[in-house]
Parts: sequence; C-alpha cells; structure tokens
Amino acid sequence: MEGDHVTGRPVPADAGGEPDGSGRHPAEAPWPRGGLVPGPVGTAFDVPVGPELCGPNGRLFGGWGLGMLADAVRRSTGRRLTDLSVSYLRPVEAGSRLGVHCESLAEGRSLGHYRVTATNCGRPAFVGTAVAGPPPGPVRWGADPPRPPAPQDCPERTYRAGPGTGTSVLLDVREAGERPGAGAAASALLWARLRCAAPDEVRLAVVSDHVPYLLLRAFPGLAGAVTVSASLRLLGGPVAEWILLDVSLVAGAERSAVGRVVMWSGGTALAGVAEQTARLIPA
Repeated sequence: MEGDHVTGRPVPADAGGEPDGSGRHPAEAPWPRGGLVPGPVGTAFDVPVGPELCGPNGRLFGGWGLGMLADAVRRSTGRRLTDLSVSYLRPVEAGSRLGVHCESLAEGRSLGHYRVTATNCGRPAFVGTAVAGPPPGPVRWGADPPRPPAPQDCPERTYRAGPGTGTSVLLDVREAGERPGAGAAASALLWARLRCAAPDEVRLAVVSDHVPYLLLRAFPGLAGAVTVSASLRLLGGPVAEWILLDVSLVAGAERSAVGRVVMWSGGTALAGVAEQTARLIPA
C-alpha cells in the first residue's frame, strides 16, 4: 500500500473483451468490481475488497484505497475533489469489506471540507481530510511536460505476482523511461490507465500510488515499501485515458522516504501532484 503523445477518453463501463490491437483495452467492469454500494445514509458506502484490488501480499493496494475515498467525497458532496490527505493505519486483507464514510466539517459557498474514513471489522483502516469545490481553472504555470515515447511503444511494468494477477488486472502501466540512481537521484516516467471505467478524480488517485514502485527499483535490497501517508492535489480539467506519471524521490531516512508523482493528462496537461511517505522494509 502507478508533445501530444496520446489523447483519449475513458472507455465505457459496459465494454468488455480483449485488447483490440489499437492500444486501448476495453473496460472489464465498473470500478471496483461491483462498485461502491450506498449504505444506510447517503455519505456511507460498502466496498468489497476483491483480489484485483490487492498487491502480491494479498492486501489492498494503497491507490485503490485513495480512489475509494475520492469517490466517496465525489458521491457524497456532488462537488469535484481538489485536495485529499490520507493516513494509512492498518492493512486491509483481500476478501474483507470496507465501510467508507464522508462527513462534512465545514461548507462554504465555493469550497467544502470533509473527513473521510474507511473502516474494516469495526476499526479504522485509513482516515483523511478532503477539500472539494469547483475546479480551480487552467493551470497558469508549471514545468514543461516530459517527452517520453508513446505508451504503445513502451513495455508494461513488471509485478511481483506476475501479469494477470492482483492489481495488474485493472491497471495498465508502461515503463516510459528511468534515470538510475539511489535516493533523491532516482526518477521514472510511467504511462498509466485503468482497465475499468471510473471518474477522473478516482483514476488520478489510483495511479498516483507509484512511489513504492520507484523505491523498490532504486533500492533493490529492500524487502518492501509500505505507504504511511499520501496526499493528492488535483488541478481540474478533463483527464485523458492515458496519464503520464513523473515519479521522483524527494528525501530518505534510515527507515522512511518521501516521493512525489506529477501527473500529466495525455502527457501534455498538468492534472495533479501527489506525494507519499513510505516506510522502508529491509530485506
């Protein structure tokens, strides 16, 4: 707990089948399988944690957890998510169910502040705060986007559990470039998309969780990297099917590291920035 190179729109939720050779992979199901089921009140949802939402250790992938909270805010408030900060308290095992709740803290004319919580077996699994409101408008400054090869020209990223299992079922991530090194010198470019239909905020939340991926690449001796906390800042505007992730390591200590993911819609328009603090597990 990943020039105008590509444009596109999310595939419809009812599409199915195998890749058609065009570089698109039809959606297999709404996200997550079965969707968020409303609870007794409109701000609570019930989420089944299937194996396709989990990593090789059989535990919920942090990006899907972030996506669940983003979707709960969107559904509960009717506003667009702009900011989400989450602490991961305990792992969630495959086969369990999460209760996802969104509670209003303060609401103004343009912005609302909310508390979001996901509970498992009556205990909080991850908690956070969110800001939602109208999109902030066109981005007025920022660095120029990287210029990697198009996604169809990039190899798929590898997974510890192998293709066709775990999160690789619903994630399509391509390795577009890497600057080797350890610590703050390491960075990677990844193209990412979901193989299921989901709102833009959810898609960005899910694919933003690729700092642990880079940590394991930069430090091959690690047994693992576990997300402790994550933040997501979204800049508004439509999001293309393919999202370019510019992943970098900011700082590290003996048992922790901080990384950043800059997300470009279609490789050209700045869509959001995410940061993660990870706990490092030595071999």
